[in-house]
Amino acid sequence: MTSALMRFSIPATAQSRVRQLVEATNTRAAVHRLSPYALHFSEPFLANYRDLDGRVIGKRPTVTVSISGDVPRHQGWTVIARLDHDEESGETITSLFPGLPEQDAEAARQYRAIENFCHGCAVARHRTATYLARHENGEMRQLGTTCVEPYTGLPIKGLEALWRFGTLKDSDWDGEGGGIPADLRVPVIEVLRVTAAIVKEEGRFYSRSEQWKDASPTADGVEGYFFDRKAPQEWKDAIDADRDAPTTAAAVRAWAVQGYGSLSDYRHKVGQLAKGETVDPRHLPTLVSAIAGWYRDQEKEAAERAAQNSKPQGTVGERITTTATVTTVIELEGRTYGYHAQRRRLVKFQDDGGNVFVWFSSAGTVPDQGDEVELTGTVKDHSIYGETAQTVLTRCRVNEREPAAA
Repeated sequence: MTSALMRFSIPATAQSRVRQLVEATNTRAAVHRLSPYALHFSEPFLANYRDLDGRVIGKRPTVTVSISGDVPRHQGWTVIARLDHDEESGETITSLFPGLPEQDAEAARQYRAIENFCHGCAVARHRTATYLARHENGEMRQLGTTCVEPYTGLPIKGLEALWRFGTLKDSDWDGEGGGIPADLRVPVIEVLRVTAAIVKEEGRFYSRSEQWKDASPTADGVEGYFFDRKAPQEWKDAIDADRDAPTTAAAVRAWAVQGYGSLSDYRHKVGQLAKGETVDPRHLPTLVSAIAGWYRDQEKEAAERAAQNSKPQGTVGERITTTATVTTVIELEGRTYGYHAQRRRLVKFQDDGGNVFVWFSSAGTVPDQGDEVELTGTVKDHSIYGETAQTVLTRCRVNEREPAAA
């Protein structure tokens, strides 16, 4: 017997549907005493998923389907192809029997069909389709639908049932919804690359809790890049053109992975996501936020390096003014005077030269960490904390400065 083999890939979620179709086809073929075909699925693997424009936007669990069996044969005859005759164009479309061996397939391709002709009955009449039969001795016969079984002994209804296997490969296993597959996964490094480019373009990272700032959250921009089919192509091209983004993405991923196993639930979860090759879209905002943590650590490390050069500023009792950035705000234990509680906070500043200033504030409001300010205060003391020289100020006046234009 000649063996047929069909092999193609489908989404892992479509396995049950394929199994049902194969079982139904085998049942129908069995009615005509044709042998059933065997079905086998490979282990799931991740394969590229493309949007309507052909752009790879992620990966999804996929399996390879193998359908194998014996090509029906009777007394040396095999039906190897169906010939569909297009009357309008005068062309004949050849459809090979599913899984046909290459030797028979090549014979079918070389055959020159005769429109409206049947070797079985030799009656010339209008036919939309005929079948091509091949004997094991190489003889070829073009047969009308009603002549296939009398001439070859093969049941045409059973053959037509098995022909359905050939349509499985090109079937739309996602249906007609047109949306993003529920099992789609996006490459981690690609998410971080797009994130880095968007943050660079926007000037900073925006969390979803900052929507009131008239700025689109960074996670929304990343989701738009991958999933919004209406997103401007020019914008996507600009994101892809950022040459520094891949390097930043690699650094952010390495930082995130270092947090895996951390006592911090957030650092552990981000590390867990970054360790994988792909990420579920529902966890994308958490992964995107890793870049904010990475930038904070970068700024902290830079400040610590700069602080190594810190020197005492001014003399005790002198009133000095400097431009600095708030590096630390720590809540201290308050003081109580009668029925009045006084709030106290430790605020640290650092100027462009790395010099560190300390203010023990009892003011009602203090600047936030990261604010750039104009600081004026009276030098109270010079101290050493760890190995860092600090200038302790009192009676401070703080004016927030507008960020410099990019």
